[in-house]
Amino acid sequence: MYGKYAIVLKSPMGPKKGFLYLDQQSSTVEGILECLGKRHLFSGTLSQDGKLLAQGILKAPLGEEPFMLLGNIQEKILTARLQRKNQEYELMGTEVDENRLK
Repeated sequence: MYGKYAIVLKSPMGPKKGFLYLDQQSSTVEGILECLGKRHLFSGTLSQDGKLLAQGILKAPLGEEPFMLLGNIQEKILTARLQRKNQEYELMGTEVDENRLK
């Protein structure tokens, strides 16, 4: 399964728009969080009932930091929490229908 989601990350600097790309093979998932002017790689699991659990590296201004992505995908809607250090951010998105854009 491949999916592209238009997302909004609620950050202390205000809402930040971007995209989240998912490539699922069985229960394993790899992806890219494209937000804050950078591409952040992650990998983890996506269960059959839509539970997402992934880890990645956030490219921050002062270096790279690990992050966790915990969420759900239901009926083309993504709701998740991005956790890094002692901070947590809400992330929401909707699946982009690539055929609509052609």
